[in-house]
Amino acid sequence: MKKKLFLLFVTVLFSFLFACSEENKIYEINVEENNIDFPFEERDSGKFMSIFNNLSENVIPISIIMASKNEVIPDSQNADFCEGVNAYRSGKIIQEWITINHNFPLTPNIKVENPNDHPNLFSFNFPKGTYIFMLMNSESCSKDNYVIFDVLENSY
Repeated sequence: MKKKLFLLFVTVLFSFLFACSEENKIYEINVEENNIDFPFEERDSGKFMSIFNNLSENVIPISIIMASKNEVIPDSQNADFCEGVNAYRSGKIIQEWITINHNFPLTPNIKVENPNDHPNLFSFNFPKGTYIFMLMNSESCSKDNYVIFDVLENSY
């Protein structure tokens, strides 16, 4: 009987630890027509889940770009990516960038019928590198309408 209770306790403990790990956390990213509020600047692992909360009444298209493959751009948070962001928004191809999602339409939260099946829920597994999340319909370029974040290690 003691062995069964001990095994049950260990099973519950491990289930709780794995279910509550950082990898299972869902990050909420708030998006408005000219602003994106991103929860982090870097992560050790590129594995994470996020819900893009479109707080406006209209569909907001975003693009996700890998700005550097298998390396992190030094001091990426202080770099100005506006020239590349503006060029990409106007349809130009930037040779060094890899497009992950182009012009993906984020459904407004007020039009989400079932929050348990949210259409703006993403599961990512990015390799090491520097990434750009950008709003596609912004008229100007600023750190308000694009975000840079780094993935520091490859995780499998």
